[in-house]
Amino acid sequence: MEQERILAQLDKMVTSGRMTDEEAAAVRAAATSEEFERAMGAVRARHASVHMVRAVAAGSMSQAEADADLERLRNGEHPDGLRARLAAFEREPDDLEGPHT
Repeated sequence: MEQERILAQLDKMVTSGRMTDEEAAAVRAAATSEEFERAMGAVRARHASVHMVRAVAAGSMSQAEADADLERLRNGEHPDGLRARLAAFEREPDDLEGPHT
């Protein structure tokens, strides 16, 4: 089960910087699967937002698209193709010129 796997890895995720202490606390406190998905959705949205800022700055997606995808992530959805679309923007925050070529 994904929830059990994630719960077992929380400390490592915090140590590596993939999750904040506050996010880990929210995930641990989730009493239901719905609360767990909401807590994980917030983590996924934070991760994606970093790349979405770059994608919007490069003109690869509009701010409205980014906002809609972030809301979907927060609600536990996984928008089709979003990860692949943002993969090109996984790099240093000060480099906003567009995807790698």
